[in-house]
Amino acid sequence: TDPGAEMPAASRRVNDRMPAYAVDLLAGLHGDLTGARVVVLGAAYRGGVKETAFSGVFATVAELSARGATPVVHDPMYADDELVALGLVPYAFGTACDAAILQAEHAEYRTIGPDALPGIRSLVDGRRVLDPSAWVDHGVGFAVIGAPPGS
Repeated sequence: TDPGAEMPAASRRVNDRMPAYAVDLLAGLHGDLTGARVVVLGAAYRGGVKETAFSGVFATVAELSARGATPVVHDPMYADDELVALGLVPYAFGTACDAAILQAEHAEYRTIGPDALPGIRSLVDGRRVLDPSAWVDHGVGFAVIGAPPGS
């Protein structure tokens, strides 16, 4: 209620930059994203909640598209036709992809591994919920937003 409060505005600016930052991290792992099929895991703003207000999915998809990637989206809270209605291209586990960005902290994502994303070479965990060794041990480049480089 304080119109002079600076923290909420500063937080929003940081959050608004996260999709481009996540795509930058992915490109650093993967290389050129042109032609890459990239799965964005989570359309929802936060895990377990079917709501896209304030979600980074739209900016992430736009940033991936701008870099020549083919973005597809998976979210266990949404049916394929609902994702399409949001202007997103649905993805089904078990179909080929090149890379992924975990965008929402859905419980269903905590236990996924490389077998769910055949062909994956690079993954950015934007919520710090995945076990890095499950991916790295399968030769997948892996980065976590907020983790020191190389950790």
